[in-house]
Amino acid sequence: MRNLRSTCRRVVNSALLVTAVSVLAIPSAAAQAKPKPKGLDIMLMQPKAPKTGANEFEVMVKGADGKPLSDADVSVLFVMPAMPAMKMAEMRNEVKLKPTGPGTYMGSGNVMMAGAWNVTVSVKQAGKEIGQKKLTLTAK
Repeated sequence: MRNLRSTCRRVVNSALLVTAVSVLAIPSAAAQAKPKPKGLDIMLMQPKAPKTGANEFEVMVKGADGKPLSDADVSVLFVMPAMPAMKMAEMRNEVKLKPTGPGTYMGSGNVMMAGAWNVTVSVKQAGKEIGQKKLTLTAK
């Protein structure tokens, strides 16, 4: 009986040791896995300082590999939140850009008034959004 207990303890301890080593091995294997590629690099090249009225927009888009992304639909959305104290509703203007070179997209659009605008540059392929960049620009 004593030998049976001793054998059972050894089997249980061995099983616990194998389980612990397996659990500890998982994080180290995950740490060695290749990191996920970064998303798109979306840069609003123009205008650096938007003005009220007509503006030319230029966006450069590069893929996760750093190469220009040339087969996308790119748009720039300007949003000024509502200002109830001034009895102003939210203002929105979306400018769709056209490809003009490798990874470069351009278009013309209006900024309706001076002030801070929330800007979202969206990049789509096959109708599906694959990336976006949000920033704030102040029009003069």
